[in-house]
Amino acid sequence: MGTISELISVLDTNHANIIIDSSLYDMEAINAACYAFTNNYHIIVTRKDDKSVTVIFELKDKISQRNIPEDIKDFINTVIDHQVRLQLDRVNGKIRDLIVKHAFSPIDLKKEIESCEQ
Repeated sequence: MGTISELISVLDTNHANIIIDSSLYDMEAINAACYAFTNNYHIIVTRKDDKSVTVIFELKDKISQRNIPEDIKDFINTVIDHQVRLQLDRVNGKIRDLIVKHAFSPIDLKKEIESCEQ
């Protein structure tokens, strides 16, 4: 197995891309990670084939001293973070929704007071 750097294609000082396996990571996670990097980059995601997408990064500030390969490594960690959040939401989302529903449901104050007095 190679390194992450081997997966990053640096085209020049202002452009780079990485191919991501979209069978492992949801497009929702990839897009959320892209959004987190839009302060410094113009980003586009294109479908490469049925199981992968190419994420293309272009520096907004051409004279910045940003290290694109290191930023892309951070991007990959952000994709993983968003993917884990999606998976946790799928597993625990119903529980969270029930807790929120209960927390904001109307209560019968008289019954609550009586139950505390007993």
